[in-house]
Amino acid sequence: MRAYLTGKTFARRTFAVALGAGCAALLAGAAQAADFKVAMNETKALHLATPASTIIVGNPAIADVSVEGSKLLYVVGRSYGTTNFIALDGEGKTIMDMDVSVVSQSASAVTLTRGTGQLSYNCTPRCERVPVIGDDSESYNTIMQQTAGTVGAGTVGNTGGAASEGTE
Repeated sequence: MRAYLTGKTFARRTFAVALGAGCAALLAGAAQAADFKVAMNETKALHLATPASTIIVGNPAIADVSVEGSKLLYVVGRSYGTTNFIALDGEGKTIMDMDVSVVSQSASAVTLTRGTGQLSYNCTPRCERVPVIGDDSESYNTIMQQTAGTVGAGTVGNTGGAASEGTE
């Protein structure tokens, strides 16, 4: 024989299902909130609710932190990947424990794969080669040398100019 649900029983079961779904959504939201994302070669501010006295980054080669104050930190994306971040108060209690994910830059980034190598471009407003970890070694090193040469040339030019003024 089949039992029919009364109005109260149906309402209770509907409420229980809705409550369970709501709790599941809250837990999923909390898990996502614990993941902090920053783009590679970019900086993102992180505000703490409580002052921190100790900051620990699992792998500073992936993400690094600059401390601006006891409640303000800047997270820098160094290379792709995920690491963890822990902030402790003066008594050694955990204020924050979260994952930091370094993701690719904006939609203007383009990666060209040729055989086993890759080349990266930033296409804002036109496509220019940029050095990105994972690029073909020879191409990456060439761009890094050109960049270092440009920065060094500017420094040498300023020094040389100052010396020239002193000899005249």
